[in-house]
Amino acid sequence: MLIEPQFRTKFADAVWGTMERLSRMAAFESALASAQAKVGLIPRSAAKTITQICNGPLPKASNVYEEAIVAGNPAIPFLKILTVSVNAKDSGATAYVHFGSTSQDLIDSAHMMALTKIADALDASLQQVASELRRLTTTHAETPMVSRTLLQQATPITFGLKAGLWGTAITQARQQLKVARINDMAVQLGGSNGALSAMAPHGPKVRADVAAQLGLADPGYCWHTLRSRVLTISAVLAVVVGVTAKIAGDCLLMMQTEVGEVQESFPGESSAMPHKKNPVHALVPVAALPLVATHLATLAGSQMHAHERAPGSWHTEWITLPVLTCLTLASVERVKEMISGLKINIPQMRANLALTRGTLAAEELVTTLAAGIARDEAHNLVDDLLKQSQNNNFSETVRSNSKVSELLTKEKIAEILGYKQTLTAAAREAQRLAKTINDV
Repeated sequence: MLIEPQFRTKFADAVWGTMERLSRMAAFESALASAQAKVGLIPRSAAKTITQICNGPLPKASNVYEEAIVAGNPAIPFLKILTVSVNAKDSGATAYVHFGSTSQDLIDSAHMMALTKIADALDASLQQVASELRRLTTTHAETPMVSRTLLQQATPITFGLKAGLWGTAITQARQQLKVARINDMAVQLGGSNGALSAMAPHGPKVRADVAAQLGLADPGYCWHTLRSRVLTISAVLAVVVGVTAKIAGDCLLMMQTEVGEVQESFPGESSAMPHKKNPVHALVPVAALPLVATHLATLAGSQMHAHERAPGSWHTEWITLPVLTCLTLASVERVKEMISGLKINIPQMRANLALTRGTLAAEELVTTLAAGIARDEAHNLVDDLLKQSQNNNFSETVRSNSKVSELLTKEKIAEILGYKQTLTAAAREAQRLAKTINDV
């Protein structure tokens, strides 16, 4: 595939490789013949021959995708090779190869079979990511750090809370993926016009049987020009990449030299600067996300499939789906590698939290003071204290202010400036989230 190695995985290369594509097409034809024989549409002897051929190596089948350039799609040369092979074994079975089906039935179903394998692989990897994030959430539930809004220091949180929210997003993505796996990854079987007329009155039963054999959903109808399920699946893949990009993006910002809160276990090198420790895994999902968004937009724009078989719109999926799935698999794989070995610099997190010398307590200080004086007066008082300290040492400015001392005890002031309440709340929320992160 024309994708750089870091944006691919061995699994993705195999799934979209020629041999696995041919294997899926053969599996469809085998399932179709078997299902048709059960209801008496074709002789059992013919089905036996077809399934035997489909389960073995097809001669010259490796040239199918080259021959598809002339044929218009890979199903046609594949079926020619299959028919020749069946004829050599049992000439009487030849007429029943691909009986009552179309190229689109074969190609769409084969694509859906690929998507189920990809969905299962993604779920397994996401499960591992969730498990690691659950561990980080629990381990660092009370590890203090600063939260950042609009890239500026906001209020204290814990690293466990940040990891817990990442884990929550992974859990939600897994749930959406499972729903798409069950409901939208469906067999396509409609025959020439969607009515399965050649299989009447057994068409629905055959379709259900084929779906069961292939591990696909039975949609209960022909969806050859109703492509919403393809868009739904693709949208879920985009969600998965979006979640991984969020995690990787946060980590990239935390990896900056000036921040230094986390680091990949095996950072990359620079070709020119020996001192550099570059992120490697985190780059992939961040780079992949806009590409995935573009491919999703392409699929959304090609939803209009004219009449009973679309010229162009259908074919767009053949290009888009493999690339989209490869980018998704790579994004999850890289985040899994990054999270599993992520180095957490707790002292640096504490140092960054202490940079503004208590300024981050301003919000809580206003709220606490407002219990004894008007809120506007409390806000103005804290605003004046901030101006007086000019970020040099807000804590000392607060402690030395007589008005604050009149309203609050030394113990309460110490709690506020030590971020006790804020950090306790963050730790509690992290512990709660840890219990909801689904790693099974």
